[in-house]
Amino acid sequence: AGGARGGGGSGDGRNATEVDISDASQAVTLEVIHEALFSERLDVIDGERNAVALARSFREFNVANQDLLNDFLTLYQRFETPERARRDTHRRRLRAHFDDRADARRAAIARDGAAAAPRDLLTALLTTRDPATGAALTRDDVNLTLTEMMVAGHDTTAATVACMMCLLASHPEVRASVAGEVDEFRRNNGGRLPSSVADANALVKLDDAMKETMRLYPAVLIVVRKAEEGTGGVFTKGPGREVRIPEGSGMWVSPYVLGRLARHWGGDEEDVKRFRPSRFEEARERGDSLDAYMPFGGGPRVCLGSRFAMLEGKVLAAHILADWDVELAAETRDAIARNDGELPIAYAAGLMSFPESLRLRVRRRGAASGPR
Repeated sequence: AGGARGGGGSGDGRNATEVDISDASQAVTLEVIHEALFSERLDVIDGERNAVALARSFREFNVANQDLLNDFLTLYQRFETPERARRDTHRRRLRAHFDDRADARRAAIARDGAAAAPRDLLTALLTTRDPATGAALTRDDVNLTLTEMMVAGHDTTAATVACMMCLLASHPEVRASVAGEVDEFRRNNGGRLPSSVADANALVKLDDAMKETMRLYPAVLIVVRKAEEGTGGVFTKGPGREVRIPEGSGMWVSPYVLGRLARHWGGDEEDVKRFRPSRFEEARERGDSLDAYMPFGGGPRVCLGSRFAMLEGKVLAAHILADWDVELAAETRDAIARNDGELPIAYAAGLMSFPESLRLRVRRRGAASGPR
C-alpha cells in the first residue's frame, strides 16, 4: 500500500524505502473506519482485490464529487456530464457494498436479537428509533449515513496524518521529541504502543504536533453556518469594533485563515507560518483558550467525529514513529521549496486534496523495535 519503492542511496539513505504517505495513510484510515462501522476488516493494505476496488471507488467518488461541486454553472444538474456519470457509477458500487452488509445485519438482528449483534455503528443505525414516532431509519437513511461516515471518517484524518508526517520529517528536532515521547510511553507500558483514548491523551507532544498540523493545514477549508431560528446579534472584535449579524445571514468561517492570523497565535507574521507545536504548550501556560483554533468547526454543530479523528490520527502516527525514521523524499522536498516552504496541497470544493503525492523515505529504527 502507499506506492512503496525500494531505495538505495548512500550514508543514512541506505536500506530506506520510499512511500506515498498520502496513499498509505488513506489505506489505513479506510480500514479503521470500515471495521468501526461494520466490525469487518477490508485488507486494503494487503492488496485484497475486492478491498482495493472499494478503496478505488471511494477515491473516484470523492474526486468526481469535488469536480461537481466546483462546477459553478451546475451543468451536471441539467446534463449527463462525465463527472456526474463517474460519480454515479462509483456511488452505485458503494451503495451495493453498504446495502449488502446492512441487509445481512438486519436479518441477523431479526433472527437473533440486537443483543447478539456487533456493537458498531451499523447496529446502532439499524436499532435506533425516532423518540416521537418510534420509526426506524429507512434503508436510504442508513446507506447515506454510512457513506458520509466512511468518506468523512477516513479521508480527512488520512490527509492530516500525511501532512503531519511530512512536517515532522522536515523538522527533525520536533520529530525526535515526539518520537522520544512515544518511546517513553512504550518503556513505561511493557513495550506496547498506544491504542486507547487514555493512551493517546498521555502523548501531549504528539497531540500538540497534530493540532499544529491542523492549524496550518486543516482538512476542511471553510465551515458554513447560518444565523437562523432566532439567532443573530453582534460580534465584538474589540473596543468600538462591532459586527452586526442579521438573522438569517449566511456565514463562511475559514479554519485555514484563522490558523494563520498572527494576533491569535502569540507570534509575528513569520512565526505564524512556521510549524511550531510548542505554541500550544505556551497557550496552556498563558491560559489562552485559543478560540481561533477550530479545524473541526465549533459550537453545537462541531464535527461529531472530532474525538475519533484525533484518537485515530495520534495512534497511527505513534505506530509509525515507533518503528520508522522518516525524512522527505527528494521530489516532495523540491515541491515544498517551489511552494515557498508550504506543503504542496490544494483545496477542492473546500476539502484538502493532493495535486501531487507526498512522499517520504522511511527506514526501520533499531532492531529493538521489532516487527508488529
